[in-house]
Amino acid sequence: MSDFFGKRRALMCEAGDPAPARPRHEPAALAQWEAMLAEELGEFSRALAAYRQADVHDADALVHAQAELCAEGVDLLNVVSGLLIAQGLPLEAMFDAIHAANLAKCASGRDAHGKLVKPGHWQGADKAGVIRAAHAKS
Repeated sequence: MSDFFGKRRALMCEAGDPAPARPRHEPAALAQWEAMLAEELGEFSRALAAYRQADVHDADALVHAQAELCAEGVDLLNVVSGLLIAQGLPLEAMFDAIHAANLAKCASGRDAHGKLVKPGHWQGADKAGVIRAAHAKS
């Protein structure tokens, strides 16, 4: 990923939307974000359903379904990341912590449903620690 969060943050700043450097609680803005999230989730769900049923023997139809799925997925990521950035939450740091915890699961294989299995010594990410560190930044 080519600095997705940085690009999203830059877009918000360019548009005059809040992108605070530290966590803050801004509940007044949540209704708008919830509406956008519901809309984008619906669009993504429809694109996923169309992709699931795409005719693999029709190259143009398959490309169209792939393009819609990818575009709607990016739109959904934009809204989710925008919401979190608007609340000043540390996306990069949280991503790094969650990613490291997920990588630690890789050594144990997968369960019958294809989900990575947590090894006995596995520790989840210190999510609250990431937020506390973001609050402590000056």
